Amino acid sequence: MIHRRDFLKAGALTTATSALCMPAIRTARAATPLTFFTPFGFSPDYIEIMNAKSGGHFARAGLDVTVRGAQGTAQAMQQLITGEAQIIRAAPIDQMRLVQTQKLPLVAISTLYQSSNFYLISAKNKPITKAEDLKGKTIGVVSVAGTTSIYLDIMLKKGGLTKDDVKRETTGNGPGAFQLVKQGRIDGFIATHVATIPLERAGEQITYFSSDKYSPMPNQGYLTTRGFLEKNPDAAVAFIRALKASVEEILTQPPRPIFERAAKDFEIQGIRDMENILAISKNWPNLLLSQGRENLLRNVPELWKSGVDELANVGFLQPTDPTNFYTNEFFDKAAKS
Repeated sequence: MIHRRDFLKAGALTTATSALCMPAIRTARAATPLTFFTPFGFSPDYIEIMNAKSGGHFARAGLDVTVRGAQGTAQAMQQLITGEAQIIRAAPIDQMRLVQTQKLPLVAISTLYQSSNFYLISAKNKPITKAEDLKGKTIGVVSVAGTTSIYLDIMLKKGGLTKDDVKRETTGNGPGAFQLVKQGRIDGFIATHVATIPLERAGEQITYFSSDKYSPMPNQGYLTTRGFLEKNPDAAVAFIRALKASVEEILTQPPRPIFERAAKDFEIQGIRDMENILAISKNWPNLLLSQGRENLLRNVPELWKSGVDELANVGFLQPTDPTNFYTNEFFDKAAKS
């Protein structure tokens, strides 16, 4: 979750918003320059964007894309707001709150993860398998006021519990948090597959369930601004076309050469442990294709409605029309071209 303090003050935001309407794209034959920000550096999890660049997919779509890594979602959002970036990858849960509370013109043009990559992880000998099991427990979250904490709020609500029924500790997003479980300092923690898969490979006795069990919603996608879309619709279509080509390559081709090629252009985190990266990448089809191949990279209306309803139910959002947050206009045009 992104807080107001993470952004520029209101006056600066007003000025920055005017910068969102970028100049129209250049002549049809010229490569269109774009800047893209990941939320956290060059994690292996962002291979689809790195491959779009290194594999030539952006270039073939007529785009000259500079890919940069932010030091957190707040920084990536700020780059988008000030016009330093034209498209970023982020979680819809962060976008939706900013649209409602700060009236920022952010819109999702594509969804990458159609299911959650966040899991509540616990030990098999003391398992947490449902929301009701959380009462009186100490649970680790990536950050106390962040996305994982919101997922925990939803679980508690669904289990008939209150926020006070659980103690929260900040444990980050990695397999090391399981040591705190083994030491009895926490009872479980919420993290992504970058924790579950290494723990399973190490033979740790863990059990886990996806946050989708209680709150199905789009998990990762691509954000831009309405001003950019109004001035540069062809660039948005080209971006989605290149993105789809990159993702299709990743889903159908051996991953090692793709990572090795991208590593020539990007300092990919953990690249020296290629076997771990390859193991984590095996979870990709589960995240991208959970709504069917026909919905690959598409904003699925049912998922967005579910997400908005669940977040409103715990007071994170005001009830609203989910289509305020996304559009499939440019995805549909890319699919036809």
